[in-house]
Amino acid sequence: MADVMRILSRDAFAEVLAEARRRTRALDPSRWPLLQQIEAQLQFIAKQTRNGRVPHEDDRRHTTLGPLAARNLEDIDPEYADQLEELDYTFRRYPQLPAGPPVRRRGVLQVWSGRETYRKLVLDLGVPRTVGSAGADFVVHGDPAGSPHFQILWDGVSAHVQAEGSHRLAIHGGSAWYGEMANRGWMTAVRTTYRFLVEDHTPPPGPIAPSAAACDALAELERRCDTGKLYAIIDAARSDRALQLVEESIDPYASLYDGEQGRAFDDIAPYLVHLQPSSWLLERLVTEGWGDAWGLYVESGAGFDKVRRHFRQFLKVEVEGEARPMFFRFYDPRVLSTFVEVMTPEQKSELLKAVDVVLFERSAPHLRMGVIE
Repeated sequence: MADVMRILSRDAFAEVLAEARRRTRALDPSRWPLLQQIEAQLQFIAKQTRNGRVPHEDDRRHTTLGPLAARNLEDIDPEYADQLEELDYTFRRYPQLPAGPPVRRRGVLQVWSGRETYRKLVLDLGVPRTVGSAGADFVVHGDPAGSPHFQILWDGVSAHVQAEGSHRLAIHGGSAWYGEMANRGWMTAVRTTYRFLVEDHTPPPGPIAPSAAACDALAELERRCDTGKLYAIIDAARSDRALQLVEESIDPYASLYDGEQGRAFDDIAPYLVHLQPSSWLLERLVTEGWGDAWGLYVESGAGFDKVRRHFRQFLKVEVEGEARPMFFRFYDPRVLSTFVEVMTPEQKSELLKAVDVVLFERSAPHLRMGVIE
């Protein structure tokens, strides 16, 4: 199979399948029984995927194009062999192919347990990376006496993991030396659990028609994002989709809640996200969420950890007449719009202590951007 895959979506699969069928017919299957087998299998694949159908798992195991091509065609016609091998490989993993045209999405390996929870390793297509407690490309829970635990390779369809040394893995709960993960797959290596995600994998639930206010806000935020200093605080309690977008991105993020008690509120927590200029996340957040109070944006050169510590101090506030501190949803733009109207100079100074500017959507009907600086 070729080092760089063409089949990264169902549209690309259909295109390569059509090319392979034309090439097979041009070679005249009547002259060679092998080509007759290939033609029959290509016809079977076309039938199983016609009109957007997702083939059943038993049907996806039915083909042998890959072994046939590897044994008989690689020396004679390596390009044709690669084409058939790639079709066989992706047919077996057809449900993992996204709809639409092919897009070179990155993979993301995310630490999901321990003190380094939420850390991400971004995986470029076809580039193997090692992960472990020492001597690895991505060191997790560092230990001077540690070692690489596994290697991971993202090929655009699946993430392939291979154990290093004596460190056996648990992939989807099963013990293994080698295995694969699709989007939202999981594994454990030496007491650390990881999730695998695919960048921008899940499409929106319906057509997106951003408002004029959203387009204006995106233009302003993209300009600020180019500096590398733009952050978002996203309220997972407002939208499952917002958290899904953050998870399926290359952008570093972490909950503003701390510890194991904080993990119990993962589904509704506020998350600090450092928006990357090379990511699609900002566009998705604004075009899909502007006007639905998904969160706010801040610009800061203080660094991720300092910005997170700064905003954690506002999660609870003292309220006159209340015996205990109250939760303060400052990251809800509807709350912030009201608070801005009564904010004292001292409160404003405290809010901006680690940030340069806070940007948020104003309340309906206009939804124009509010600015605190």
